[in-house]
Amino acid sequence: MRYELLGVASASAGVLSHLLYFIHGHKAMQAPRTFVFYLMAECLLFVRCFYLQGAFQGTLSATTISLSYFLGLFTSIAVYRLFFHRLRRFPGPLAAKLTKFYGPYKARGGKSHIHFVELFEKYGDVVRTAPNELIVLSTDAQQKVFGVGTRCSKENTSYESVAYKGFQNLEAATNREEHRKRRQIWDKAFSTKALESYETYARETVYEWLGKLASLQGQPVNTSLYSLLIPFENMGRMGFSINFGSIQKGKEDIMLHYLEETLGMIAKLGTMWWPIALINAIGGSGDHIEFEKLACRMVDQREKQADDENEDIMKYILQDHHSKVPKGFHHHDLLYADAQVIMVAGTDTIGATLSFAFYHLARDPALRQKLLTELEPLYGRTLTGEFSNHDLSDADAPYLNAIINETMRLDNPTCSNGGRLTPPEGLEVDGIFIPGEVVVYTPTHAIQRSAKYFKDPNSFIPERWTTRPDLIIDKRAYLPFSCGSHSCVGKKVAILVLRMILAYTVWYYDFEFAPGEDGLAIHRDAIDASILKPGKLECVFSQRT
Repeated sequence: MRYELLGVASASAGVLSHLLYFIHGHKAMQAPRTFVFYLMAECLLFVRCFYLQGAFQGTLSATTISLSYFLGLFTSIAVYRLFFHRLRRFPGPLAAKLTKFYGPYKARGGKSHIHFVELFEKYGDVVRTAPNELIVLSTDAQQKVFGVGTRCSKENTSYESVAYKGFQNLEAATNREEHRKRRQIWDKAFSTKALESYETYARETVYEWLGKLASLQGQPVNTSLYSLLIPFENMGRMGFSINFGSIQKGKEDIMLHYLEETLGMIAKLGTMWWPIALINAIGGSGDHIEFEKLACRMVDQREKQADDENEDIMKYILQDHHSKVPKGFHHHDLLYADAQVIMVAGTDTIGATLSFAFYHLARDPALRQKLLTELEPLYGRTLTGEFSNHDLSDADAPYLNAIINETMRLDNPTCSNGGRLTPPEGLEVDGIFIPGEVVVYTPTHAIQRSAKYFKDPNSFIPERWTTRPDLIIDKRAYLPFSCGSHSCVGKKVAILVLRMILAYTVWYYDFEFAPGEDGLAIHRDAIDASILKPGKLECVFSQRT
């Protein structure tokens, strides 16, 4: 009877812990404190029971108290999430309604982007994927959650776990005013004048790529690898005025390894971010720490030069930081934080798109010929013996840009977008009311492959952006760079780099799948590692005569 009463009392305490504390607000970022509290409480409990009752009886009592308490706590949580939570009426997998562990479970194979598509097909356009999270297949949701004037925020989402020594980078910044001030500096770094210099860097990188192809003399080329090395090399120049030499080496730089491991770790957690808070509390993961150190070294190396010595992104960030009254970069650690944004956004996102673009071109000789025909009058039009970004614009090179658009529609590098927290008063999407204080995701991959918005959505048809606009049901569904104040700041640079690489490659080389290559692995082995990582694709390049 004694142990029964002890168990009931402990279970009641667990229920009260949930009703009085855990049920109120978002607790993910408090995980380190919660863990320490319970660890200390358990230690004190067992020590106290041992002291009063001896080893055997003390262990029995302490175990009874602990198990009963946590049984009461988690039972209360489960009952609330299933029957009383504000999202209880939204459909979704039972496990997702009960626990956020459903996220990492489904993300374990790196196919989260495909899993979201399957969930929409099974449950409809609004699906509960975690106790307090929804995924929504809707252009209306995209505009209301991410668009200009949105009242949704990044607070209490996974972005709060992304920081360098407490300073959030531009992408993760949750404070609107802080983000606005820093975004102004970044916008200067992508002005028309700056883009002219970046075009020169892109052309230099392209010629390194062409030189590498010439040296390989028709050997099979892992285009997925080089599609990553090319923008990585370009990022070094545009971001920090650094030449890595990675294209010539033909292998991943250690920085790429650290970058991929960092993003991969986040992706494996699904949308569960309290483990990140725990990891950060003990100093972070080894690979991420090394990635941060490399970013810091790149900033330090660039800072040894005069701020305006080179035209690169860091020039504008340093100028603001070194000014008498900095607008956005008032602390030196903010430079280190945003340097990591340059490395991520300037490499993996472009690399994924480029890899899939090579795939589509390699499998279809008619596509390459049509693009080559379009490029003929543009070669040397502005610059003798060269292509220029101006001449490769939508107006002058519609098919080239259509290929890029269709590639990013089918296999967008950022498959899922970041989550946003709905305002306290809630949000209405397509006539459906979404309660306040709920994290909402609008998965880009699922939306851009939805039959609601595109006819024949899973087919690669560049003409839908040129002569076949009837294949687009709702153009608002195409948001590869997101929208609103948090849209991709480097969009113009990304398009510039993709245009130059594809134009020069097709102009100087014809290419196709290597012997024995069927092209299936690029999609089959693709992994949603925060940014889509394509599978391997080998092609053979033949120089045009």
